[in-house]
Amino acid sequence: MKQLNSAELKAYRLSESFNLWEFTHDSKATENNIYNVPDEQGIAKLKLFCNVLLQPIAMHFGKPVTIVNGFRTPRVNHLWNGAPNSQHLSCEAVDFRVRGISPKVVTEWIVNNLDFDVVMLEFLRYDADYAGEAWVHLSYVDPKKNRKLNLSAESGLRALRLSNNFTLWEMVRSETAHARKIFNIPDEAGIEKLRQVCVNVLQPIRNSFNRPVRVNSAYRSPKLNAVVKGSSKTSQHMRCEAVDFEIMGMDNFKLAEWVSKNLLYDQLILEFYGDDSTDPNDGWVHTSFTATRKNRQQDLTINLRGTKSGLHQH
Repeated sequence: MKQLNSAELKAYRLSESFNLWEFTHDSKATENNIYNVPDEQGIAKLKLFCNVLLQPIAMHFGKPVTIVNGFRTPRVNHLWNGAPNSQHLSCEAVDFRVRGISPKVVTEWIVNNLDFDVVMLEFLRYDADYAGEAWVHLSYVDPKKNRKLNLSAESGLRALRLSNNFTLWEMVRSETAHARKIFNIPDEAGIEKLRQVCVNVLQPIRNSFNRPVRVNSAYRSPKLNAVVKGSSKTSQHMRCEAVDFEIMGMDNFKLAEWVSKNLLYDQLILEFYGDDSTDPNDGWVHTSFTATRKNRQQDLTINLRGTKSGLHQH
């Protein structure tokens, strides 16, 4: 297929209301002189997406639908820090807004009326609210493979398994976020990072001890992190790279020691262990993992007496 210029892309209709340019025009691609147009198979998927999902949305609300992000080549996806397995790469995901309609309202209508794979709210800034900053992330595979996961609802979060024993719900739930009505669900790239934490940290622990691992805190949006007492302004929790956990009835020093000897990780912190000698589950273990650079294997102990390098019981 020959390369198409902007005029040709705008003339290429995908459905009554949408053209190919809307799904391929990208600021990162333009800045870096990248041709960001899929092959014929990908274009066929975009046509299906428009006719099955976006056209019914436009007709129902009677308002223009603005595409925030559509297809991405691997290079463009990398420039956006997208998930390595992003559905944008396969022409199966679109981010969009409906002019004048709350993305939350749009999401609710999609859940009740359309077939889809994943629908969720995403934000330009995660300290923002629904108005202005949010858009809808929607994906579609095919009727036999669509999971109908609404990641703006607890049922969808519980249904999305990140590893054999851990779900997205465990990695985003927060009593503080619930009480203060803070949105605490990351974007597609963040969910993939949480999956890496589960696969490389939590699941090996679960497999080794054959006991439930309780997640105390994993992802924190910047807005949530700001109200959690003692949180670092550069916390890896905000980047979906850290988790605080424990195994009920197990000494947290021994748990941290096992992690140190057996796993690849970025930072391991034994937090507030030994401050209450009457509590067998005193403190917790913080572990981070990153797929974006070399993991440091750094061990720390933090308690009421301060911060020390290494793991310490006292």
